[in-house]
Formats: sequence, structure tokens, C-alpha cells
Amino acid sequence: MAFSDQMKFMAAFMRNPKHVGAIAPSSDALAKAMVDDLQVSPEQTIVEFGPGTGSFTKALYRRFTREGQKGHYLGIERDESFVNHLRARFPDMNFVHGSAELLPQYHVKTDLPPVGGVVCGLPFASLPITVQDSITNMLNDLLVPGTVFRTFQYVHAYPLPTAIRFRKRMHDMGLKMAKRKVIWANVPPAYVLTWTRADA
Repeated sequence: MAFSDQMKFMAAFMRNPKHVGAIAPSSDALAKAMVDDLQVSPEQTIVEFGPGTGSFTKALYRRFTREGQKGHYLGIERDESFVNHLRARFPDMNFVHGSAELLPQYHVKTDLPPVGGVVCGLPFASLPITVQDSITNMLNDLLVPGTVFRTFQYVHAYPLPTAIRFRKRMHDMGLKMAKRKVIWANVPPAYVLTWTRADA
């Protein structure tokens, strides 16, 4: 990763560690695991929660531009300095300065197709419970059969009560979780988690 990205990430972490949740951007290995087998059709939009300095964004751009989805992307980031950085780095992608739970409001203001997948870089284990609940309530409405939600949880945070609570809420909403093996080439190591809703 670029040294400038590391510095931007560290500065954001120092400003608001609860919102950033890590001290370094995600690795290329984690980004690859997050997007490589993601199934989103060219007629759908990919949403990214918390793109940060763009680790996952770059991987999404590289994969889906080859499939004609260059403009079918919406990134939601609450750190304004990251938003400015992302807009300069990816000028033909769509970024909003705001909160993930407001996705339906942001999406309706765009001309983008329906959402087919969400890639999430938010640190759920360190988010306030009220924010967790707002996001999961929104996802319950968003995740119709065929729509994918993918996030990660750090290995050390996976057994924390807040992380367990998040997974339980997703399960209680009728969503099925798939967990990949640990991605060790990341600081810290992480699991990749994918949720889908079974066809009616």
C-alpha cells in the first residue's frame, strides 16, 4: 500500500479511532478475498460502506470495469478527508460523505441501478450498538434474495460480544452466513463473512 495512504489512515484513526477501527488500510490479500468471487450483474450497483483510502475500491474497480460496471458503484464514507481522497483517486466513481444506514436515501438520489451487492469495511465490533442496529435494520430491507452483503471481522475481534451480537442479529433476520478461512496477510488477520437471503 502507498505510504501516503498509510499516513492518511493513521491520521483518521487518531482523529476518531471508534469510527476507523484499524491502524492501517486493508491489505491487497484481504481486498482480493473480499471481491474476487462477488457475483453482481452489470444491471446492478455495487455499494461500499467505509471505503477509507480505497483498498477495496481499487479491487472492485479492477474487477468490475472488465465487466462493464465502471459507473455502477456507490461508496459511502463518513470521514470527509477520505471522501476527498477517494474522489481524486477514482474520479469516475460515485462517493457520498455520510453514514451507511442512510444508503436508501443516497441511492434514490442517483441514477444508479438497483443494489446487487454491498462490500463493507466498517468495524462493526467497535461501532455503537445504536449504529449497528440502524445498519442491520436497513440491511434487512435491502437484502432481497440475490443481493449479497460481505464484510470482514478481525480474528481478535471475532469473539467480542459486539461482534457476536452483530452476527446473531443478521442470523435472526433470516440471513445465511458463509465464513472464509483466515486471511493472514493482513494487519490484523481477518475472516471474510458473506450473508445472503435464501430464495423465497
